[in-house]
Amino acid sequence: MKESNYSFKKYQPASLRWWHWLNALAILALLGTVLLRKTFLSWRTNAAFIKTKVEEGAGSVTPEVAESIAKALRDVMWQWHYWIGFALGALLVGRILIGLFVVKKCPATHAVQSAAGLSQVPKETRIGAVHYTLVKSSYALFYLITLYMVLSGILLYFKKDLGLAKDLTSFLKEVHEWLMWFFVVFVVGHIAGVFIAENRGDKGITSDMINGGE
Repeated sequence: MKESNYSFKKYQPASLRWWHWLNALAILALLGTVLLRKTFLSWRTNAAFIKTKVEEGAGSVTPEVAESIAKALRDVMWQWHYWIGFALGALLVGRILIGLFVVKKCPATHAVQSAAGLSQVPKETRIGAVHYTLVKSSYALFYLITLYMVLSGILLYFKKDLGLAKDLTSFLKEVHEWLMWFFVVFVVGHIAGVFIAENRGDKGITSDMINGGE
């Protein structure tokens, strides 16, 4: 495998560029809804706030009613989470089609091929080749986890219609919520990695993802 195969500077077709930015927007939007759920729209915090404000106005409200109001406010936002999740699922299908008919390369296969060719890379450039392979492996993991998030999200959304057992629903939800942290780490790592690459030997990666490159 030639050393040039380990360069991030490659022509990016329009379909892949559009997918990249739409997918980034969807992921950031989903993370935004999770952030809102854990902060400003936390039902526990808002339920206590509603109860306090009502009582300050000489009114009264039971904890159950305050909780119901807080959850109703959150659910309006949470519905967006579901719709954006469906959009992410459509984008994942689109990425598979792009891989099959445009790029004609599977991220997992690409990562394996990169790793298999490391022994042929000169020692002085092996660090860069290892870095490239690790990045491609992280992309393969990204797609795998995205697939789980999409499938588990669909199952959770239609849990009543599908008649899913409570234990299975709880398991899917717990793993779904835990894996959200992967996307936080991935986004931060991806941005940091591009920034470092732009200031080293792979200048123009960002512009290539906008104009396609050469």
